[in-house]
Amino acid sequence: MEASAPSRRIGPPRAGIAERIWEAARVEFSKRGYHGARVQGIARGATCNVALIYRHWASKRALYLDILRAVWLNAANEIAGLLEQGPGGAERIVGAYLDAMTRDPMGAQVLVREYLDGAPFLSQLTAAEPSLLEPVRRAAALLEGSPAGRGVDPMLAVVTVGGMAALVAAAHEAVRPFVPEPLPPDVWRRHVLDLLTHGVSHGANGGANGAAAGEVPGPGGATATP
Repeated sequence: MEASAPSRRIGPPRAGIAERIWEAARVEFSKRGYHGARVQGIARGATCNVALIYRHWASKRALYLDILRAVWLNAANEIAGLLEQGPGGAERIVGAYLDAMTRDPMGAQVLVREYLDGAPFLSQLTAAEPSLLEPVRRAAALLEGSPAGRGVDPMLAVVTVGGMAALVAAAHEAVRPFVPEPLPPDVWRRHVLDLLTHGVSHGANGGANGAAAGEVPGPGGATATP
């Protein structure tokens, strides 16, 4: 693994040009993924020249690895904190992932693009630091010990939920063409949480949101039939 920023702290470096590079790189990687991102684009976003980027990070790869690690750790710490607030179960696990991802939509986009590429860099990070996978293992153990975990592979279920939560957070705006008005955040969260926890058939039979078959939540929590 190439050398990266020496501090290894979670989040952006100290204030100054390095912080501007960090934030510009988050934008570039979230929009284009690792392979599509350009160092020149990062430099433009940070209003600096390319040489300054290489003074702080050895390469684009080193910068991406630092950002990916920070995004993963921030989400993992958030999820771990939420899971500690009460007993496990499908709804708590899904809610923790959903809340962690929606708190950093740009970071969620970075993760989604990494997943779409087959998670090669995340695999490198977790191979070098196995402890990065601990929150995933803990969530899988909580699911396995709950009634909702019966009959499913808990690790596969948690990984799937994590990917779906990242996609939901990254694509919140995608619902705009299909609803007359933007959904309030609490309505959106409740609907997605119910869908990811219980599935489509549960909602069709009167799920946690109390929606009848064929109904979708409208603004303010009202339901409407498309």
